[in-house]
Amino acid sequence: MGKRRQPLGKRLRRQAAILWRFRYHFLSAVGAWMLWNTTLIKPFRVFVVMVHEVCHATASLLTGGQVIEMHTAWEESGHTLTMGGWPPVIISAGYVGSALIGALLIGSGIVPQLQRLLVLLVGAVTMGMTMAYTPVGGVGFYLGILGGLALVCLAMYSAGAGAACAVWLGVMLCMYSLHDFRTDLWQFAEYTDAGILAEYWGLPWLAYPIAAIWVWFSAWMMYRAMGTMMKYESNR
Repeated sequence: MGKRRQPLGKRLRRQAAILWRFRYHFLSAVGAWMLWNTTLIKPFRVFVVMVHEVCHATASLLTGGQVIEMHTAWEESGHTLTMGGWPPVIISAGYVGSALIGALLIGSGIVPQLQRLLVLLVGAVTMGMTMAYTPVGGVGFYLGILGGLALVCLAMYSAGAGAACAVWLGVMLCMYSLHDFRTDLWQFAEYTDAGILAEYWGLPWLAYPIAAIWVWFSAWMMYRAMGTMMKYESNR
């Protein structure tokens, strides 16, 4: 015999409960989208660019390289100068790493303590990398330290504050990845990290295929993160 279907009313209540569980995710996404080009969201956008650069720097250190300088500008541009390491991983780490962190921050909501720990790690690593590699005095320097410190303090303050930070930062990272894909990778791939990686391999025409792979992989990670949360909630 097949599995008996639940009454319609019960199914609707369960679906409503799941949607209610994701209310902060939806509100964060809608709020960020509506205020995207305002000064209110600007610091968060710059901080996300900083996380992008931190991913490059982290990849360099993890593959045996050195970080010479990490810089983020108020205009949402940035660069990370490295020496040694494994260039394909270092170059790819910016876009893919940012999307991965965003997906992890959202997907780890099923384990609140893990989510809280991830927020603390993102804050601590961003703050540490900024102090170590960003020139003193610029906007990126102060935003990296203050933003990283805020994440650490909020994650340590309470589970609720850590979860709120994880949802907001996760949504911002995912949205900025999509924003980058729409404005940069699709239209000017040759001038982005995808173009740099293609030039490294001596095949400039690979810029757009590389960008397409990054887009697909990042979108897949975001989809899996939300799918994991939805499946967990539906089975509760």
